[in-house]
Amino acid sequence: MLENIADGFLGLFMFFSHWLSPGVDRGEIRIEAFRELKTRTVLECVILFEWNERMSDLIDAGIPLRFRVLSYSDRGDSTLSVRTLFCDVGEYTYYISDSLIIPAGDSVYVSKAHRQLYRALRDYRNLRRSFTRSASYFQIEAVLLPSRVSHLNRSIDMSDICGCRRFATRVIGKRRRQ
Repeated sequence: MLENIADGFLGLFMFFSHWLSPGVDRGEIRIEAFRELKTRTVLECVILFEWNERMSDLIDAGIPLRFRVLSYSDRGDSTLSVRTLFCDVGEYTYYISDSLIIPAGDSVYVSKAHRQLYRALRDYRNLRRSFTRSASYFQIEAVLLPSRVSHLNRSIDMSDICGCRRFATRVIGKRRRQ
């Protein structure tokens, strides 16, 4: 019986968050640094999305924030990964996990433990991607994925709370075009 009440409150919360959200389809990935090395070009980017207390509450409750990040160029450089921000509720610490799918599957990186959510969020938003230096354009896309909540047997789409679902930028040479 209490599970039904909890599901009802969660549904009501999600309804109001969807109703109050701005409903933007596309967000931005901002290029912070553009460095050219001997054979590679390195882009340091930031995913810009709205952060609010509702998202803090969901992450503190153990619901992860997940992005699928795809980057590619005209020279065949491509990287596909899933980036996750999650809270270990038992220890009350935050972690960032990057699961590399392409080019090498089954490669997982987990960050150090963060005691504060906002420090973890700062590292979570930052992306670093590298491409062949001779490439004439680079594309980086991040798509917000639904988060699975196993104890409720549901998936939660946080894009309504976050403000949008898809974030992208395109770099041509040293100029950015969106």
